[in-house]
Amino acid sequence: MATTKKSAGRPLTQMDKRGALIDAARSLFVENDYEKVSVRAIALKADVDASLIRYYFHSKMGLFSQMLKETLAPMFEKIQQTNKQFAASSPEDILTTYYTLMSQNPDFPKLIFRTANLAATEVNQELQANLFAIFPTTRMTIFDQLKQADMLKSDVDIMCAKMSFISLLVFPFLMPDLIKQAVGIKTNPEFFQKLAKHNASLLRHGLIADESKPSQDR
Repeated sequence: MATTKKSAGRPLTQMDKRGALIDAARSLFVENDYEKVSVRAIALKADVDASLIRYYFHSKMGLFSQMLKETLAPMFEKIQQTNKQFAASSPEDILTTYYTLMSQNPDFPKLIFRTANLAATEVNQELQANLFAIFPTTRMTIFDQLKQADMLKSDVDIMCAKMSFISLLVFPFLMPDLIKQAVGIKTNPEFFQKLAKHNASLLRHGLIADESKPSQDR
């Protein structure tokens, strides 16, 4: 996701300022726990007046929620699209979209993981509620639909397929640096694009039935 930049001699527009606050919040919340990020620090990083956080988002919590929503919007749009117009390539399309999005924000999944695993306090529960509120109201039904359409291999277990799919989505971005170093993996946007194609191929060959064969032979 592009970072708002201010051209020399040109004042920030209202949309620039709002975008700058979203970018600054994403950066700071990824690096620090929620309670350690102050409104002042966000405004300072965005180079805008702190009062604009209340103007645009009502509160720091409101900014946190909107930052999550806008960062993940392309991913959820793809999920909703594939739920309506599913095809054998649907899991690959979602995976590729996610990798493209997260290669621009490689530490963002760590924020999601950290938020989902916070201790049960009043503030943390509000953070988690904001996180889960942005997920599509319709659960990811791609594999159920593919199964019903006889597009999956006959021995594929739906729950296992979902777990494998989520693992392919999430783990590359949560993998500790120590393990990466131990196995000689270096990550960058180009690598994630290559990994997206590789994992998409794994999905297709591991889960999707051979479309050249009649359904009774699958």
